[in-house]
Amino acid sequence: MLRTSFQQAARCGSRISSQSQQQQQHLLKRTYASAAPSGSSSNTPLYLAAGGLAGLAAWYGLGGFGPANKEKAKDAAHKVASAVGQAKEAALNKDAFVDFVLKEVKPYNHDSSTFVFELPEGKSSGLTTCSAVVVKAVNDGLKDSKDKPVIRPYTPITSPETPGHIDFLVKKYEQGTMSKHIHNLQPGDKLAIKGPIEKFQFDRPNIFEEVGLIAGGTGITPHWQLIHKLLNDPEDKTKITLVYANKTQDDILLREDFDRWAQEKPDRFKVVYGTDGDDPPKGGFKGYLTNEVLRKHMPLPGKADKAKVFVCGPPGLVEIISGGKGPKGSQGELKGKNAFKTRILADLGYQPDQVYKF
Repeated sequence: MLRTSFQQAARCGSRISSQSQQQQQHLLKRTYASAAPSGSSSNTPLYLAAGGLAGLAAWYGLGGFGPANKEKAKDAAHKVASAVGQAKEAALNKDAFVDFVLKEVKPYNHDSSTFVFELPEGKSSGLTTCSAVVVKAVNDGLKDSKDKPVIRPYTPITSPETPGHIDFLVKKYEQGTMSKHIHNLQPGDKLAIKGPIEKFQFDRPNIFEEVGLIAGGTGITPHWQLIHKLLNDPEDKTKITLVYANKTQDDILLREDFDRWAQEKPDRFKVVYGTDGDDPPKGGFKGYLTNEVLRKHMPLPGKADKAKVFVCGPPGLVEIISGGKGPKGSQGELKGKNAFKTRILADLGYQPDQVYKF
């Protein structure tokens, strides 16, 4: 069914102008893996969706409803790509824990390592951009003082399209029960993982003209996913500024990627590092995140349809910047727990619809 649908689309596409045909082929080749629907292992609806959307993309590309539908053709092609990605069975399950085998451990710095877990052959991870997972020890082998399984959230540092493995950059905390457990794992051991837990949806290019990212410590991982997604989409033109605070330069995670992206695409990506324990990198700031730092580097407040600010980090940092999250993972108030004491972003004039807390 899927093959036939794409063949039909290809025959239609042969009558498109050369430039339009190249655009359609480029868009149809792009695939994004995401979680399979729970409760069913059948991919038939996805094949039908992909086939139907392929025909729709070709129809718009032929000018079926006039030249004004060019953007609709692009959007339809993006949906085709998404449907094709979904047709590949996901290894993750958002409703149940699945055991994944640890393939490799890569030391990163003095207290953090990358843990590489194998994906079953022929399966995608099932991740979506900026999604997280929750993990626990296999067979509930790690419990808290109330005899309940210890469960913690983590954000992978692999994109949804990454084949064969799913990676986590984990910092070891002396008082961190799960982080110590993960750091004690050896290749061949297993970790139970459930997800994805979907966050903000970046399902099409150019949702915003500009995004500002505020991160502290290990809160960088969802920002890495977001930046990777936007900068690797050839159609996306979003401008990105990352403000990343750490204790010292040695604590900066994934710096090699951020520095490379800033060098390769200076017109689209800028990174500003801050440290409070030693001198910051060139162009950065020393000390804590302040009104002045964020006023200088974040998108201007008051244009929520064109700019968005994303925040992630330790609870104390998030509380100061934007107020903590609310019950059951809700966004909470921008003013924080004390309604009479505003937080930095509220002080600067941002409204709740312009701020998202991972």
